[in-house]
Amino acid sequence: MTFQQLLARHGRIIGMGFALTFLSSFGQTFFISLSGPNIRDAFGLSNGGFGLIYSAATLTSGLLMIWIGSIIDRVDIRLYATAGLVGLAAATLSLSLAPNVIVLGLSLFGLRLFGQGMLNHAGVMSTARLPEGVRGRAVGIATLGFPAGEATLPGIAVALIAALGWTGLWRTAALVILACLGLGWLLGFFLKRKDPALSGTVRVQGTSDAGPRWIDILRDWRFLALVPTMVGYPAIVTAYFFHQRFIAEVKAWPLELLASSITIFALVSVVVAMLAGTLVDRFGAIRLSHFYLLGLTVASLALAAFSGPLLAPVFFGLIGLSAGATNVIVAAVLAELFGTQHLGKIRALAGAIMVVASAATPGIIGLLLDAAVGLGAIGIGFAAYLVLAAGITFALPNPRAQRSGPSDK
Repeated sequence: MTFQQLLARHGRIIGMGFALTFLSSFGQTFFISLSGPNIRDAFGLSNGGFGLIYSAATLTSGLLMIWIGSIIDRVDIRLYATAGLVGLAAATLSLSLAPNVIVLGLSLFGLRLFGQGMLNHAGVMSTARLPEGVRGRAVGIATLGFPAGEATLPGIAVALIAALGWTGLWRTAALVILACLGLGWLLGFFLKRKDPALSGTVRVQGTSDAGPRWIDILRDWRFLALVPTMVGYPAIVTAYFFHQRFIAEVKAWPLELLASSITIFALVSVVVAMLAGTLVDRFGAIRLSHFYLLGLTVASLALAAFSGPLLAPVFFGLIGLSAGATNVIVAAVLAELFGTQHLGKIRALAGAIMVVASAATPGIIGLLLDAAVGLGAIGIGFAAYLVLAAGITFALPNPRAQRSGPSDK
């Protein structure tokens, strides 16, 4: 199926996935952190105090997503996404009106749960249930919403903070989210052409089967073999981004260079997401699972070995290689190994594990830096971990290859 045929046949599902992943930006760390200094000043919080509240909100929302994420297997994704959008709009408005630290914490919890959690999950799941042969490209296009948000929203947010203040930014975000929700439902009513895969992706199949138990998933050796690679990217990249100012100081990067290098990160991830989708459709996600963290591995080694301005774009560009591939390949691997009937439940558990890992590493790396452990040692440690994690994936079975083999009966 050509790219044009893919969009003609599944364009509504892919478009919904892109919109949801883009709107999830309002609950992502990169967007929330833009008003972080203003929030700390408004509530009299130190960096550590704000970080503690944020980590608690992230951990709590991530653990709750184990249950909330599984609901997507039993309800229409459009209703699931609607609930996420309404909740996200309420959280953004609540943040702008928060009178005390308690409401601040609850608002951050809502941003993480509905944005980083539910909309992220719904955006990927809307295309992850499509058939093999088109799934990779469809997920790749839908997940372009993540780098699109990273590339466009920071500049807009900074301008709005300057013009309206940080509370004005979050009130504007609430209006944008609600406007997009209304536009989405209007398009659904006016665009009557049916997507032939709609019943298998966004609608429930009428089953009351709750799927495998959590403990059974955690006991499945295939899932356990995936965990090291699944947590590798979010845990390590979150640590790098959280400590990016410190890294810039040690490596002699001007702030302007740091900002432009993050733009390179977003652009590279866009290109790789499209390429990864095509490769998944051609070769299967299991084969690609061995190599998709190679960019992050080389970036960690480069951080350990080099300094100077040239390192900044190279470092973030290499991270972008893994960033673009991660969302596409992880979702496709889970679908190939476990099928799509209960994919929402399985991916929700995987997502919760990744959130916990990403919430832990900034603090751990901060303690190592306080103990005078150098960036070189940290980079080499990260690279060694990623190589080991990738090696474990070679034990995974490849159902797609087995079905196409000569002994398939």
